[in-house]
Amino acid sequence: METMDYKRDWHLIRNDNGEWISDDNAIFVSKVILRIWQSKAARMGKTLSVQHGPDGSLWCYKHELETLKQ
Repeated sequence: METMDYKRDWHLIRNDNGEWISDDNAIFVSKVILRIWQSKAARMGKTLSVQHGPDGSLWCYKHELETLKQ
């Protein structure tokens, strides 16, 4: 019998609603960078869902930030 071990390079984080998501879908940011992105989103008529980590870190969903880059 053969088995294969897969290396798991991902972690789960919890959003503010208590749901678990892969950290591949999140971008951790500083307060300064977050304010810059929030102002850019406001100029484009969009909003960012700012999430808070248990250690005080801030993060946003990757797909939301990618729409700002377009």
